[in-house]
This record gives sequence, structure tokens and C-alpha cells, in this order.
Amino acid sequence: MTEAETKLRPEGMGGFRENLRDPLALRMLAQGDEFELETILVGGRPREVFKGLPRNLAQLYRSGMQYADRTGVIDGDRRISVGELFARAAALAKHLSGIYHVGKGDVVAVVTVNRIEWIVSTLAITSLGAIVASINSRGAAEEMLRAMDLVECKLAILEADKDAIIGGERPDPSWPRIIIDKPVRPLREGRDALFTSLSAPQPGVTFDPVDMPQEAGGVILFTSGTTGFPKGALLSQGAICQSISLACFMGRLQDIRYEEESGRVLPPEERCMATPAVILGPMFHLGGIMPTMRAIYLGTTIVLPGKWNPEVAIDMIETIGMTRLSFVPAMVFDMFKSPRATPELLSRISNMANGAAPLDLQIVRQIKERIPNTLISNTYGQTEGAAWTCAISGNIYLEHPTSCGWPVPCVDVQLRRDDGTEAAIGEPGELWMRGAGVMQGYCNNPEATAESIVDGWLATGDIATVDGQGIYTIVDRKKSMVISGGENIYCAEVERVVASHTLVREAFAYGLPDSRLGEIVAVDCVVDGGADVDAEAIKAHAKAHLAIYKVPRVVNFRHEALPRTASGKVDRGLLLKNIRGDAR
Repeated sequence: MTEAETKLRPEGMGGFRENLRDPLALRMLAQGDEFELETILVGGRPREVFKGLPRNLAQLYRSGMQYADRTGVIDGDRRISVGELFARAAALAKHLSGIYHVGKGDVVAVVTVNRIEWIVSTLAITSLGAIVASINSRGAAEEMLRAMDLVECKLAILEADKDAIIGGERPDPSWPRIIIDKPVRPLREGRDALFTSLSAPQPGVTFDPVDMPQEAGGVILFTSGTTGFPKGALLSQGAICQSISLACFMGRLQDIRYEEESGRVLPPEERCMATPAVILGPMFHLGGIMPTMRAIYLGTTIVLPGKWNPEVAIDMIETIGMTRLSFVPAMVFDMFKSPRATPELLSRISNMANGAAPLDLQIVRQIKERIPNTLISNTYGQTEGAAWTCAISGNIYLEHPTSCGWPVPCVDVQLRRDDGTEAAIGEPGELWMRGAGVMQGYCNNPEATAESIVDGWLATGDIATVDGQGIYTIVDRKKSMVISGGENIYCAEVERVVASHTLVREAFAYGLPDSRLGEIVAVDCVVDGGADVDAEAIKAHAKAHLAIYKVPRVVNFRHEALPRTASGKVDRGLLLKNIRGDAR
């Protein structure tokens, strides 16, 4: 073996191939051709990637630009072609560079709901080698401002109503504003501008993305904060491309598995590489960004149906022929209750992909009863790892419905004990992963980065087991987190806000089971006897400082101090044992 080959050999335990056990994935990789692998250096470390697929966003965009005549985005009543999408992005990029001097490494905040302007902004910003800070547009003013301050944004592109919310907290921000829709508050002359004027296509102005190194920053996404404040996870351009590559591979795998298990050959328009990307999750999450970027790469239509309700999915099935549904458990729960969800309509769905939270076993049974020929898949990952760690689908999933599956190609997985040694089969351990999709780190937070990434491995904070077939199951959370309707909500953040109420001495947040959302947030507040405060006052206080989905649904009061461990920390285990015992 040459010195170069030794340098590129995946270090430790033989690389991902040692824990890749999905027989269909192994068969696809053995055939090579469409998904051939190669080893490259990422940050000086050898990593497996798919050969021939994009390494940076410029390469990804050039792939999409060849489909200029296709329908690019359907956003309600608005419809634009791929060519117009890139033309608008080209015009905006020209103005961002020429007027605001946005360039390589600069951070631009984008604060919008799912809409065409979010896509145009992201294309324009990243085409300059700059970084998109995708702000949670559902947040309260202080949440959005804290995120924008954390990343030190040079400029902000905002919807008018979000600008108004932020303006109530900070009337004269230091950064220029580009406003989408009719402004609610005045623009500052010489600093602020309207999105429509900057993004109008111009003759002779073409989209020309700059080629950046794969390690260059691409997108900052905000994770719920274990310490009470969200952190900004910086994903490189290469990490985003690796996520898209894995999405293509796993989509093709699911097509093959569906055909082999159902005996039905999918028509070309129903295959993963051709179906429209219906974006039901928010674009400020990886679950919204990843399918959007994948659609741009493949030249497939992006459909933005707006705020979720069960009729939205049914409309998509009827009007655009949606056959693949990416969902969180609450969506299926809602859709099955609709009188329009007839056997004939549901039978059109060939693939149901879950990835936000474990599926309730009752929902799994309902899916198989009402849509017996659909293929159900479950995926496990997190923002810090660019979404992909484990996946499982088809009959093997039905045999292991509580599992998150086998590690996906190009991803190494280990379960570690507290002392760092590897856990045995069946023994719980913290799940660690590594691969080309691992984040660069938390923006302007080296301490948190050092805690999460060690020698190229990402500590997920989730406790899992692995069985003799190599199938992983998440059994607990090392981090105190509630997953409600597919949203990750860290208890520390809720506790920090609730405890800031003048009459609350301390607070303890936790999750309670909910048949629709999976879990809801509850909080116990320690108050002095006779304190004039009620549950609605606590909820109103939380709503003023937190995104609406983080506001506790259940508020309880107690007068005794929370129990603590010998080290002085709140004894969460004892509290949860007592609370869950009472709930039963």
C-alpha cells in the first residue's frame, strides 16, 4: 500500500463498512456504477463519499441549471421555472455583492417561512461563497435577534411581518435589511431595500456560482439549546452535498426494496429521482433544506404547500400525484382522521418516510392496515451530522418497529460507555458517529464544539443499543429533550425562560405522552406559598420569549424545592420517576 493510500484509508475499526449491514445497501454498493465510492480527505481526515456526486454547492447548482425549462417551484398560486429561479438568484447575488459587499465567508441571515424567496436568497448567498444563517422564523423577537447576534450577520433578508416583530425589540439594528413583501415599518435610506427590486431578473446577468472548498461554510442551522440557548451548527458545503448524496442513495434503495417486496414496478414518475419535493417541514430545519437542495440538484419540482393541515397532504396526492410522503407522526395522525382519506386515495402512496421521532406502534399498525402496499421507512440523524446516521425500511422495519435501523453508507457508528470504551451487543451506550456530513462546529462556541466533536467523532447525546443483526435502537436521551410534533425542544431552554418569571424560584421541564404530537411540554414551577400566579400567566410569559411550539402545555406548581443530587444538580431521574408514576 502506498503512502497516499495509507493516508486515505479510513482510520480505526476499518471504516463504515464494518457496521454497514443492510443487505440491499451492500448489494447496491457492490454493483458500483450509479453509487461508486471513493475516499477523500475532509478536514485532513479520510472520509468515504459517493464518487462523481457534488463536492460543493457550485457543482450541485450547475447540475440543476441544465433543467432550465422545467417547473422549479410551486408556491401556492405562484409558479416559476428552474431558469427563472436561477435568474432571480443571479440578480440578487449581483446586488448583495455590489451594494452590500457580501463575499466569501460572510454571514447573511434569512428569516422567512417556506416560500420562493427563501430559495432565491439561499442560492444567491451561497453562490458568492457566503453563509446562510437560516433563522427560526417561528421564534419570538429575542430568539431571532439572539441567533442573528450569535452569527454576527452582515445583512438580513426578512419577511415584513418578521421585521416588524424584531423591530419592536430592536428598532434600529446595526445590519442592513432587505424586506420581502410590503414593509410594515420604514426603510432606512441608503441601507435597507426591497427584495422584489433586488431580485428582478436582469438581461445579461447569469447565475455563476463560485467554486468553494468542500470545507467552506454553507449553512448555519440552529439547534435547541441544552444550556438554555440555541446553538448555531455550521454545516460545510461538502456536508450539505454529502447529505444530498445519501438522500439520493437511500431514495433509490427504497425504490428497489418497494419493488422487491410489493411485486409492483414503479413507473418512472414515481421513482425517487423524479417525484416532486413536497416541503412540509420548515426550511430553517435540515428536514426542509435537504429535500429542497436535492430537488435543485435533480431538477425536480419543489412544492411549497404552506402551513400544515391534513387537507394539504390530501390535496397534494390529488393534484400533483404525490406518492412519497415525508412526515412527522402528528401528520399521519391528522391525515387518517380526515373523511377524504379514503382507501382509494391512500392506496396512491407508495412510500411513507418518517424521520423526526419514533413512530407510535399504533400508528405503524394503522398505516399497514389502511395502506398495506406502502413502504414505511424510519431515519435517525441530527442537524450536527447533516441528517443521516441510521435508516431502516420495508419488512425489516415492521419486524423492528422501535428501531432506527442500520448505519447508512459512508457513516461510522459506535456505542460508547461513559469511560469511552465500546459497549457490547445489547448494552446501552451513547451513540457516536463520524462521516463527511459532520458539522464544522457550533458558531462562535468553541467550548460546546469541543464537547460534541472529539477526534472527528460526533457525540449525539442519544443512548442506544445494537443487536446481533447490527440494528440500532434509541432507548433514552442523554440530553433532556422533548420531541413534540417533530420539533426538538430542550428542557433547559424552557426552564430558563419560566424561571425568569418574577414569582418562580426554579422550574423543571419535561415531556408528557401525547397521542398526536408524541410528547407535549410540561413544567413544574416552584413558587412561594400564596404567590399570585396561575398557569395562564406562566404560559403568557413563556410565549413572550419562546417560539409557540416550545410553550408549556401543562403547568404545575409546587412549594418545596426541587430535589438535588450530591453534586447539587437537580435530580431529574427522581423527579421523572415520581411524575411518571403519578401520571399512571
